[in-house]
Amino acid sequence: MATDDLTQLNELFDGLIQQLSPAARKQLSRDISRRLRASQAQRIKQNKAPDGSAFEARKPQPIWAKRLGAIKKKLMFQKIIRQKYLKPEYSALAASVGFTGFISRVATEHQYGLRGRINERISAQYPQRELLGFTVEEQDMIEEAIVRHLATMV
Repeated sequence: MATDDLTQLNELFDGLIQQLSPAARKQLSRDISRRLRASQAQRIKQNKAPDGSAFEARKPQPIWAKRLGAIKKKLMFQKIIRQKYLKPEYSALAASVGFTGFISRVATEHQYGLRGRINERISAQYPQRELLGFTVEEQDMIEEAIVRHLATMV
C-alpha cells in the first residue's frame, strides 16, 4: 500500500476516531493490531511480499552445508512469525506490528536487503524481502474494523 493510501485512510477516519474515548481508541487499536499481526504472519508464512509477489528464493547451498543440514529447502521465515517474535502493539494513539529481540535485526536485514552477519567470520548480502507492509486486503480490513467499531459506539 502506498503512503498516499495510508494518508487518505488517516484523513478519512481521523476526526471520528478522535471523538472516541481513550479506552475506546485503545480497544480499536488492539483489534486492528491483532488482526494485522494475524494477516502479516499468514502472508509471511506463504513467503509472499505485500504486493503479492513471491520472495526471492534462497541461494543454492554448497554440498557441505547440505550434509550438515544447515539450511533446508523449506519455506523461509517459518519460525519468526511465532507469537513471541511477531508482536502486536497498541495504545490509545497507535496500533503496530513488529518483530522483537534479535529477530528484529534479522527481519530488518531482509526487509531492506542489507548485509548481515552469519557468524564472526561470515557475512552475507541478503536480497530485499519485504516482510512487513500493508496489502490492499489489510487496508480494507482496517477500514472495516473502524467502521464496525464506530457503528457499535453510535
